[in-house]
Amino acid sequence: MPITLAELFAGIDCHGLETEHQAIVIRSIVTDSRQANPGSLFVALGGQNTHGILFTADALARGAVAILASEAPLNSLGTRLNHMAWITTSHPRTILSELAQRLYGFPAKRLRLHGVTGTNGKTTTVYMLNHILKSVDSSTAIWSTNSVEGIPDPFRPHMTTPDAPELHRFLKDAIDHGARDVIMEVSSHALAIGRIDGLRFETGAITNITPDHLDFHGSYANYREAKASFMRYISPTGFTALNADDGEVVKLAKNAPVSVTLFGFAENADVRAQILELGIGFSRWEWWRNGQYQAEVRLPIPGQHNIANALAALSMATHLGIDPEQASRSLQAFVPAPRRLETMQIGDVTIISDVAMNRASYDAVMQSVELMGRPFVVVNAIRGNRGVRINEDIANILADWNDRLGFAPVVLTLSQSILSRLTIDYRVRSEEVEAFLVAADKRKMALTLYDELPDAIAKASARLAPGHILLLLGTFGMDDGLDLVKSQILRLR
Repeated sequence: MPITLAELFAGIDCHGLETEHQAIVIRSIVTDSRQANPGSLFVALGGQNTHGILFTADALARGAVAILASEAPLNSLGTRLNHMAWITTSHPRTILSELAQRLYGFPAKRLRLHGVTGTNGKTTTVYMLNHILKSVDSSTAIWSTNSVEGIPDPFRPHMTTPDAPELHRFLKDAIDHGARDVIMEVSSHALAIGRIDGLRFETGAITNITPDHLDFHGSYANYREAKASFMRYISPTGFTALNADDGEVVKLAKNAPVSVTLFGFAENADVRAQILELGIGFSRWEWWRNGQYQAEVRLPIPGQHNIANALAALSMATHLGIDPEQASRSLQAFVPAPRRLETMQIGDVTIISDVAMNRASYDAVMQSVELMGRPFVVVNAIRGNRGVRINEDIANILADWNDRLGFAPVVLTLSQSILSRLTIDYRVRSEEVEAFLVAADKRKMALTLYDELPDAIAKASARLAPGHILLLLGTFGMDDGLDLVKSQILRLR
């Protein structure tokens, strides 16, 4: 909804908003110059590798009518600054959420919000809670790593949790589309830099905390602190579900500012699962709540970690007053998010695809496959534009499991054509490849490396025998994996 600069910045400490600029109408707020259009306020933020102020000329060329920055304009802009506002404040990001809320009419206040954070399991937990809420006819919208849904034009996002302008525009769109409940993933980046400032969640969950994104946070201590800060965004009337089997998460229960529920497999968990069967593509377990038997659940996705995700979603759902029998029954028809232990059977070969990206997620996949007791072949997409350290770590994680299960040689791919199509640059750098190869060589883990995913899939498929499992692991570089495997295996047969 359009708003004047005077209305947008009313009461906010800033400089440069002259009288002649106050009636300028703002129709959108953007932090990426490529998204600017006529009527945009472009906010120039500092990033890890560059600063938004370098892109102000591009924003102006696309129609931006005002700039918010922490410093004076570049001399090179010259006359382009005529008839437009250049507003300064010491830390633009700290007021970004307030500006976005004002522009879109404070949409968060008209919604029931639910947030999920943690190193792993966020996407699946969001999908599970969404599935349960839909089973009781609640109108929902979600923002997950995998998809944004419940708005007129669903899409796949480029960030787990967006910057405030995009976030509040999504919330406004969700309201306009009839949503009552919004469920979203909350990343450590979002928590560290205040992307969700102004939100209050009625329910929340922290799935686990293990080392991740240390290139951004600088240390594991900073990462833990970011995750712990999630508790501050829970409504005073709300609650948080905490993983009872994760020591780092359990620590947060002490002196928690809101009501908490512990979920997991531990005896002291408030919401607990007793496993009856872990099968290929499913699990069967009893759900206990506050010492009382609730139901037997047959979850149509494999893995003990997915039982934990289900317990988190069930905890949130029952806090909202959903009948336990209805909630557990709905999960038996749950359709998982793509590439979260996504399993497909082609003849006598099982294909499992997973967005493995850190120690916890690789461990979860390998533990599930180990229980199946069948030979398997691994195709792994090297992580691009994420640094040397994470690729060294992944090589060592795979080597640890290879020592235990003996599946080498690992088939590696750079997925160059796939990654070149993305709007975000996730292409693999030479130093990242070198880091992976050196770490694998030190561990004596055999590898084959391919520039393109189809070649890697062809190599791996040629090694498959009846009863084998093909594992497709990695992030964006493996997105086309299942479709390629289907065509490759069917062609060979």
